[in-house]
Amino acid sequence: MLEDLRSASSALSEALDHYVNTCAKLRDRYFEERATDKLDELLNCVANELQLVTSYEIKLKQAEAPIKAVRNNSPVAVPISRLPPEMLARIFQIVVDDQPELYDAARDPFVASLSLPKYPERLSHVCFGWRHIALTTPSLWTRIDVVMNNSLGLRSLARAKVHAERAGRSTLDVYMTDPNLGPGKISYHKPNDFEDCSFLAFPKTRMRSLNLTSSCGLSDSHHRFICYCIMNCAEQTLKQLVVRYLPDQGTPYGFIVSADSRHGPKSLEIDLPEHSLENIWHSITTLRLTGMYPYWTSRAYHQLVDLRIGRDVLIGRAPISEAQLIDILKASPRLKIFHVHSAVTGPLTHGDPITSVRLEELESLNLSSTQVNPSQILRLIVPGSRPLQLSIYGRPTDVVEHFLLRSNVTQLRLVAWGTYPPINALCLCPNLQVLVLDVFGIVGRANFQTVSDDHSQGADLRSLYILRCPRMQFIGLQQIVERHSVHELTLWNTHIMIEDEDRSEFVRRSKISGLCPVVHDLSSSLDDPDPMNSWDFF
Repeated sequence: MLEDLRSASSALSEALDHYVNTCAKLRDRYFEERATDKLDELLNCVANELQLVTSYEIKLKQAEAPIKAVRNNSPVAVPISRLPPEMLARIFQIVVDDQPELYDAARDPFVASLSLPKYPERLSHVCFGWRHIALTTPSLWTRIDVVMNNSLGLRSLARAKVHAERAGRSTLDVYMTDPNLGPGKISYHKPNDFEDCSFLAFPKTRMRSLNLTSSCGLSDSHHRFICYCIMNCAEQTLKQLVVRYLPDQGTPYGFIVSADSRHGPKSLEIDLPEHSLENIWHSITTLRLTGMYPYWTSRAYHQLVDLRIGRDVLIGRAPISEAQLIDILKASPRLKIFHVHSAVTGPLTHGDPITSVRLEELESLNLSSTQVNPSQILRLIVPGSRPLQLSIYGRPTDVVEHFLLRSNVTQLRLVAWGTYPPINALCLCPNLQVLVLDVFGIVGRANFQTVSDDHSQGADLRSLYILRCPRMQFIGLQQIVERHSVHELTLWNTHIMIEDEDRSEFVRRSKISGLCPVVHDLSSSLDDPDPMNSWDFF
């Protein structure tokens, strides 16, 4: 093969040299003689040759492509080619999985980046070898993004069809996003026609996750797409259901139910028998829900490790009774993440026994919504010994303090704690590393006392956050930092008042930056995201 290549290359080189010399002689003779008797014949010949030259260039490019493919896959010329294909495929998978979502959950509740993910498509365009690996690795193509009511709609649908085809029988992650926020934010587009969802139609589609985001209620197109996905989902494959749905004003929330039953003010009815729908729900381990929920008695709430009910927004939070909440906790003893932003109604009567549920693996508990009574929920939970991140709203009660005492709380967020002395919580959490004091703008009632009456100071802190505090005295902040050996201080939407003759911004920042080794002063910019976004991630 190498000898054939050398022979062909030598012959091509000689032919090209001869061709170049002949063309040069033709040019020289034309300018010397300026012959006009055969001008038409000459011009026709030249025009034909120019077309042939273009075709030769194309053929040379065709020859260049496989030669470059060999070079690019040479471990000597391109060291990354030394990696075996399965390792490159794993690297590609990491790149694909690490992309930001089309929907940015860390910012405004419904903000989209308005650009489709770049990978794995770009990986498949680098070289022949990478393209072969990308196209023969179905797991790279399992993410299906469908965008509605936006200019990306048709492109996203075409891309989704390609992904579904290349994913083959791999388990899919399906994302439906409607970023439409109306005039002034994102331009409104007429609803796209998603009647044909057949690209997802296998005998039964293996679907690992179903993620739905809508900021403007649910249209008929949304209903059709959601129903189609659920009705065609293979049983025992769905692991995650995420609904970020901001209902319209007339429908505060709804439930996803079988057509056999109806719950709530407006239900999304799935044309499946109830037992079939429950069999699809039964394999779920992660539920993150706002606006639309499987009904509270559904098997969807069994064996969960991640349950997030509602978001801290004004609408879309469905109330749940205390008895229903207890049943959910009992059915999910391995729960690691539990966030509740919906009101818990129908508390047990005074004579009813309270059955606490042991959650041995609990790591994150978020009760920071104004709609939630932390004491009502904390009395139902017996945590294990794992480090716990806890967020609560309002003044801590005896029930809250008892929970702190029997938990291993290492990260604590107090929101609008009022006149409650934070030192009480510090003394109850000897392993506390991170303390977040979110004043919530109610500065007149905020108590920053960090020394108890018996002069106990509580735990030293690795990190301290002061959030949404319109005014706080510098001397008070300095005392907290020094008493608890704070290593990292973060201020967000907070104004620190300095009693100094020179009250310039430079002096203020200099004093604050000298409080501890690491200071993040995010007080002066409204563009800085809430540093607690990772705690509230939905």
